Amino acid sequence: MGTFFDKLSANLTNESRKLSQKVKNSTDASRLMSEITAENKNIQENLNAIGKLYYDICKDEPDEAFRAMVEAITRSEQRIAELRESIKTIRAREPELVPVPDDIPSASPAQSTKPSAMVCMGCGNTYAEGNVFCAVCGQKLVPQYQNAAAASSAPAQTAADVQTKPEEPVKTSESEIIDAEIIEEKINLQKTTSDENVDKNKKCCPYCGKIISFEGQAFCDDCGHAL
Repeated sequence: MGTFFDKLSANLTNESRKLSQKVKNSTDASRLMSEITAENKNIQENLNAIGKLYYDICKDEPDEAFRAMVEAITRSEQRIAELRESIKTIRAREPELVPVPDDIPSASPAQSTKPSAMVCMGCGNTYAEGNVFCAVCGQKLVPQYQNAAAASSAPAQTAADVQTKPEEPVKTSESEIIDAEIIEEKINLQKTTSDENVDKNKKCCPYCGKIISFEGQAFCDDCGHAL
């Protein structure tokens, strides 16, 4: 009779061997299943090759048993060819572009331009004969020409020449006083005659009574006050 420990040792050994056998069985079975899968793949490849060979040889006059499958393959090949042509057309499509407007021509600094009127040295705005201050920027006008006729007959100038402000001579106190007296006298004279000569429907300068030349005028072109 064996002892308790002999029985225990034999049971442990048997359980270990059972577990090992199960692992081995599973491994061997998996290996054989892999071989079956490989053989099935080989069969499928050969069947495909046989089918392709039969289709290539007999597609024009197939056996009645294969006619439906051959015709289905032919339709699929035709559809694939149509889809490939559609892909080429799609890839060659161009976007619908918005028309690009032409660039607005602008006078370059080097381009010669001939002034048709007298021009403000501060902002380049043209002004009428007799104006004292620029109606756009309010700067006192420094005449380039004696009148508009002289401006139109002047030699060609560049845009830079027209709008380049010349250096003004330094005024003495006496010249400033004379200018102020002339302007004041002119303002007083226009104030006394504005009620008789000015059209009631036209806007006038509140300081000197001069008729405003255009809508949106920023400065009086006679007295230089902001409007």
